[in-house]
Amino acid sequence: MSLRHFVIGSFVGIGVMWGMYEVAYWNKIYPGVRVAEIKVGNTSLKQAEEILAELQTKEQIVLVWGTSRWIVKVGEISLEYDASLSGQRAYGVGRSGNWIQDTGDKIRAWREGVNVEPVFGLEENRLIEAIASVSGQINIPTREPEVGIVQGGVVVSGGENGQEVDERELLGRIRRELARADGGDIEVPVRKLQPQLSEAQMQTLRGRAEKVLGKKMMLASGGEKWEVGEEQIVSWLDDGGWKQMEIEGWVAQLAAGIDRRAENALFNYVGSGKVQEFQPAREGVQVKQDELTGLMVNNLIDLEKDDKKEAAVEIPVIKTEPVIKTAEVNNLGITELIGRGESDYTGSIANRVFNLKKAAGYMNGILVAPGEVFSFNKYVGDISPEGGYKQAYVIKEGRTVLGDGGGVCQVSTTLFRAVLNAGLPVEERTAHAYRVHYYENDSQPGFDATIFTPTTDFKFKNDTPTYVLVQTRVDEARRKLVFELYGTSDGRKATLSKAKVWDVTPPPPDLYQDDPTLPVGTVKQVDWKAWGAKVTFDWKVTRGDEVLQERTFYSNFRPWQAVYLRGTK
Repeated sequence: MSLRHFVIGSFVGIGVMWGMYEVAYWNKIYPGVRVAEIKVGNTSLKQAEEILAELQTKEQIVLVWGTSRWIVKVGEISLEYDASLSGQRAYGVGRSGNWIQDTGDKIRAWREGVNVEPVFGLEENRLIEAIASVSGQINIPTREPEVGIVQGGVVVSGGENGQEVDERELLGRIRRELARADGGDIEVPVRKLQPQLSEAQMQTLRGRAEKVLGKKMMLASGGEKWEVGEEQIVSWLDDGGWKQMEIEGWVAQLAAGIDRRAENALFNYVGSGKVQEFQPAREGVQVKQDELTGLMVNNLIDLEKDDKKEAAVEIPVIKTEPVIKTAEVNNLGITELIGRGESDYTGSIANRVFNLKKAAGYMNGILVAPGEVFSFNKYVGDISPEGGYKQAYVIKEGRTVLGDGGGVCQVSTTLFRAVLNAGLPVEERTAHAYRVHYYENDSQPGFDATIFTPTTDFKFKNDTPTYVLVQTRVDEARRKLVFELYGTSDGRKATLSKAKVWDVTPPPPDLYQDDPTLPVGTVKQVDWKAWGAKVTFDWKVTRGDEVLQERTFYSNFRPWQAVYLRGTK
């Protein structure tokens, strides 16, 4: 017989044998196939289903960790095996339709066996709850290392180690075990959490913290500033670096107060020198948080490394332009913010806040024509109960008493500050007789203006070629009163010196006064000690090389006592 005939004969013989093999297992599972390690090869689908029914006899899952054991009943998680679908999965081995793959699967099953997972279902939420119950008995929370400043010195806490169950891995182990028939115990995977610092690491961290004591970082955007002081900086120190995630969280909070959408301009002039609605166009701003975080970390590294006491960071932002700008919605020449003033009314009683809001409302929307002198008393209305004002504490004849319109002077004071910043000529201003603590909550002494109708007024002149719009706003969250003056800048620039204070005299003893409106036993402070002093500050307004205004404002404050009201009601 020739070699050619031998080869052909061999192929024919193999083909006949393969065909006989296929015929023999036409309606049977191929030999060597197992489901959950249960042998089902060489059986029909019906026989395999009967064999696989034993899977449903599994009653419990046993979880172990050290000497501890937890049992999860299969009924608690509604575990059910599908013997029919599991048998069909076994029958599908070698019958995918891909001849090459099927041939390999049949040979592998015959030679070494093939195990397929059974089809089963369970209520996963209940299983997760069972795992959480086990975790609760094993988990030990960590305490992260902390660095702080106490009485000017650095204090380092090394933290404490802990442990926690890897619940994702445990869930996977349980699923893999459910795909087996032997029902073995499942080891609960527990990972160690080790943030605790060694004594050497604590010493290093303490040394790093001492390098940033007395240092700060100043962030700026759009004329506003934020200070990151030494306590915050120290708290961000981490073993070998900085707490990036905590810094990112801090940046996210900062961005929430800065970010805003672009706002189109709105202007509704109703005549009689009044604007009913006004909204200046404002560009949209969005903080680039990732970039800012990176800048802060880099500057923190420099502060730790260098001798400099302060780092300055300009907050990176994305700006978007409004569709409609201020100049496009009015013909009065009002295009931009030219001056702004604010004051803090924290600590004011309800009636004082009411009067403050009322007086500020009268000022809102006033148009001051070119060349016009604005009079505060002209617009503030009748400061009396008939005029809608309430009684609040005022100073009268050297005593703190309930009087009409207490709080109105905070409005004239705030307008005075806006006019100073705008560089508009001040025609009339009178300082208070004593230092009012409200006006020094957020300012130096002397930056105030009192009014008393009809004799004492605050006046300023619009010496610009276009109208000036007066806008007021009460920021209740920050307890701030804000005045904004809008017009068109002619290039003038106002500069203010720091207040000069001399002839300081101490306050008299505290004063207690009976108040029939407060319950007996109540003591309420309505005025705070104020030291007497003489105060001046310089104000200069220039436009290029031209000096438009140059003036020194003078205040002579007499000492004032703390005043407490005692309830007699």
